[in-house]
Amino acid sequence: MTEPVRFAADAGRGLGHLVITVLDILKEVLERQALRRLDAGTLTPAQVEDLGQALIALELRFAEIRAALDEPSPTKEGPT
Repeated sequence: MTEPVRFAADAGRGLGHLVITVLDILKEVLERQALRRLDAGTLTPAQVEDLGQALIALELRFAEIRAALDEPSPTKEGPT
């Protein structure tokens, strides 16, 4: 029989960092799409409120995930 493949402890941290990076990219895309829709005037006031609440909830969930993976919060660099 062969020994099971063992990964270094840093492999899990690397995967966690990758997940965080993908989530940050996804959040940025969602924020940009929301701004485009706001600028185009295609949202009702209720939709604007719902969108704002959803983005806030998303940020809170991402912060929980970052904390669980011991990842620092991202810093904004320049305009989004």
